[in-house]
Amino acid sequence: METEIIQRFLESVGSKADVDLYLKLFRAQKKESFAIIAAGDPIIKHALDPVHFDLRILAGLGLTPVLLLGLYEGREADRQAVRVKEWLVEDAVPAQIVSCGPDVSVATLDTVRAAISGGAIPLVSLEAAKDVTPEGRFRLLATMACALETRKIVYLSRRAGLEAQDGKPLSDVNLATDYDALLANGTLSRRQASLLRHVKQLLDNVPHRMSVAVVNPLHLLRELFTVSGAGTLIRRGSRIDRYPNLDQLDHPRLTALIESAFGKRLSPTFFLEPVDRVYVEEGYRGAALLRATPVGVYLTKFAVERAAQGEGIGTELWSAMTRDFPSFFWRARPDNAIGPWYVKHCDGMVRVGEWHVFWRGLGVSEIEPAIRHALSAPVDFLPSTPVAS
Repeated sequence: METEIIQRFLESVGSKADVDLYLKLFRAQKKESFAIIAAGDPIIKHALDPVHFDLRILAGLGLTPVLLLGLYEGREADRQAVRVKEWLVEDAVPAQIVSCGPDVSVATLDTVRAAISGGAIPLVSLEAAKDVTPEGRFRLLATMACALETRKIVYLSRRAGLEAQDGKPLSDVNLATDYDALLANGTLSRRQASLLRHVKQLLDNVPHRMSVAVVNPLHLLRELFTVSGAGTLIRRGSRIDRYPNLDQLDHPRLTALIESAFGKRLSPTFFLEPVDRVYVEEGYRGAALLRATPVGVYLTKFAVERAAQGEGIGTELWSAMTRDFPSFFWRARPDNAIGPWYVKHCDGMVRVGEWHVFWRGLGVSEIEPAIRHALSAPVDFLPSTPVAS
C-alpha cells in the first residue's frame, strides 16, 4: 500500500497533528510494545474486512501489533488464525501464526518477538489453551503484555464500546472511581460486566502503565491515532494531587510538562504569577492551574504531557477540578489541539481575534467580564521558541 494513501487515510481519521504525534510516539517505543489487538470469533466471522484493512494500514506504517485470537472462546482460534493469515498474505502483509498453550512459554515469546522484528504480524492462537477458563486466558494475556511491555490492548467489539443499558456508549472508565458503581447498579449487560471484570484483573496484573480500549473495528484507527479516541478507554486511574499554590511543586517537572503540552517555552516570570489551586497527576503527566480573579475563577493552564495525551489523564484532571470549581473560564488559541475537547466540556464560548474564550457555570451577567479578563491576560510563553518534540 502506497505511503501517500496511508497518510491521506490517517489524516481523514483525525487531525494531522494527532496523527503525527501518535506516529512519532509509537515509532519511538520498542516495536513489540505497540499493541495487542484481541479479536473474538464473531469479529473474524463477520467483520474481518475492516480488521484486515486496519492491519494493512498499520503494517504499511511500520507498526506491528500482536493479533490475539481465542481470548474468550479458543476452540476455533487456529482456524481463525489461518483465515486472517490468508487475507494478509494475499495483500503482501507478512504474518506468522503462533500457538500459545496453557502457559506463555519463553519459546512462545521469542517467536512473537522474532516475528515482529522481521516485520510480520504475530497471529497468536489460544486454541491450545481452550480448556483454560476465561480468567486463565486473561492471565495469559497479562503475562504476554508484561513480557512485551505492551502499552495498549484493544478489544474488538461489534458494539461501539462498553454501553449502558440505555445504549449510550461510555467513552471513559476509570477503574479507581467507576468500577464498583458500574457493576453495582446494572449499568452494563452481563457480558460487558464480565469483560470489565476481566479487564480490571488484567490491569491489576500488569505493573507498567497500560490502557485497554473496547472499540468497533470500523473505528480502530481513530482509537489509536486521535486524542479523543473512538471506543471506551479503560484505565486503572491516577492519583490527582491538590495544592493551594506553586510553592510545594517541582518547578522543573511542571515546566517540562507545560512546555511538552504546548510545544512552547515558558516565560521566566511564569512562576511569579499567583495561583490559587493546582491539580497535578502523581507522575507530573498532567496539571491544571487556577487563579481567583475579581470576575471569577480563571483556568490559566490545562496541560497534559504530549506522550500521555489520549490516556484519559485530562479527563481525570477535569473531573477533580470541576468537583471543586463548578464555575470558571479559560481561553485557548484557535489551533489548540484539544479545542474540540474544550467545546464538548464548556457551557459556552466566543471567538475573538486570536483567542477562543470558554466558560462553565457562569451566570449571564458574569460572561462579558470573564471574556474581557481572559482576553487581557498576559501570554505565558516566549515568542518564537518552540520546544523540540
